[in-house]
Amino acid sequence: MALGLTLYDVLGIPHDATTEDVRKGYKLKALETHPDKLEPTATERERRAAEGKFRNVCDAFQVLSDPIKRKAYDERIQRAQMNQKAWDEARDKRNREREIWASQLRERNQARLKAQQDLYDNARKIKEEKARYEEMVEAFYQELRARNPEWELRRQEVLRRNAQLREKSQVSKIPK
Repeated sequence: MALGLTLYDVLGIPHDATTEDVRKGYKLKALETHPDKLEPTATERERRAAEGKFRNVCDAFQVLSDPIKRKAYDERIQRAQMNQKAWDEARDKRNREREIWASQLRERNQARLKAQQDLYDNARKIKEEKARYEEMVEAFYQELRARNPEWELRRQEVLRRNAQLREKSQVSKIPK
């Protein structure tokens, strides 16, 4: 649960360092990061970076060497750590809730897809059964017609009469 770089980290000292430790840490870091320590051939970018680091070291020393500022800083760090813990817990809770929601959504989608597939399978089975039934009925009628040719003649006669009736009904519907 790191909050980032603290002033203690900038000076390279522990959080429970004494005022003397703060002073020693400042001296070491100031010597390491002072912009005058750069080579004369250093670029402007390197100079600005070194000045920024040195400014951070000076700011850290200003806060940590003053007992009142240090106490206020430590309290802010402590509050930030507590907030960080609360934020982490809230984030973890949201992540768990999202995982539960995602798994429920996957389960619902899988159930919907399975139901849809079952519906398609049932429709296909019904079509296949209907086709088998029609084939069986047609085979049955063909066998009957083959055994009894008179039935085929009767069927042809019925079809002819039905066609004639349809023609008459259509003729009578035509407006005159």
